[in-house]
Amino acid sequence: MTLSFWRYSHLALAVFSAAFLIIASVTGTILAVDAIQEKIPAHRVENFDTITLEQTLSTLKKSYPEITELSIDHNLFVTLQAIDNDGNDVNGYIDPTTAKIIGTPTKKSDFINWVTGLHRSLFLHETGRLFLGINSFLLVLIAISGFALIINRQRGLRNFFAKIIKEYFAQYYHVLLGRLALIPILIIAVTGTYLSMDRFHLFEKENENQTENPTTTQTKKTFDLKNTPLAEVTKIEFPFSDDEEDYYIFELKDRKIEVNQYSNEIISEELYPASALLADLSLDLHTGRANSIWAFILGLASLNILFFIYSGFAMTFKRRASRIKNKFKAEESKYIL
Repeated sequence: MTLSFWRYSHLALAVFSAAFLIIASVTGTILAVDAIQEKIPAHRVENFDTITLEQTLSTLKKSYPEITELSIDHNLFVTLQAIDNDGNDVNGYIDPTTAKIIGTPTKKSDFINWVTGLHRSLFLHETGRLFLGINSFLLVLIAISGFALIINRQRGLRNFFAKIIKEYFAQYYHVLLGRLALIPILIIAVTGTYLSMDRFHLFEKENENQTENPTTTQTKKTFDLKNTPLAEVTKIEFPFSDDEEDYYIFELKDRKIEVNQYSNEIISEELYPASALLADLSLDLHTGRANSIWAFILGLASLNILFFIYSGFAMTFKRRASRIKNKFKAEESKYIL
């Protein structure tokens, strides 16, 4: 009874979501390859984690008379928007230790933008996002039911990685690859579900936009530029003028602060809610944008999903074809057991 429950649950979920999973897997594989290719240009400097904010700001001020913005993306490529000593606009990747331009930002190709749109919403906008969010949750259930079937087949969790009895190609590799790809697929499914739920604001954000004003307290806080790694920063907006009322705006990974450009005093501090931080982590895990090795694993997991759809249906058809069928009706029989 238990085996039948998990088997039919696994099959029913796969049948219901097969078309969506095929689209998501094909586009996911393409986007995983794109995430790896993003990191091929050598725009990230060595020992990036040791570079401090004070070191970077000091170098930039010596090299550019007017700076608008500095941003650090998920690849740890540093992009500068400024005006150089000759009055020319600068918009490129820089080495934050020397302030030299080392590359030019490029836009995503039309094909990748098309694939991204298809992967996120099937070009159906919010309706498509809802469909794919539901199917991400169904993929969670498919992975869990598949895990239960493997445990049942292997006679317990202790034998989960024991030798598999090979009956035929589809059965053997469905189980073998299922064991190897289980965790990556679960991560893809769970993070995809969370991102969809976050998109529709299903999480209560009690602490969202919680702002502190240190200047109203007795103890004024200063921003320690010397001990703040550049890797902790995502964006810096520079003061528009030399007026003391124009501040730096630092967007860190967990907060946003306004800082006096002369005293480094923190004027205001906005903490990001836990749900926003979790959404950012989910995006890293779901896309592989922060690590090329993880992006490669996600690409393989997406290809495995396509194989599981094929091998799963092949197993179902083979099982149905091997059933013993009674060609005789009850009224035609002399004995009924």
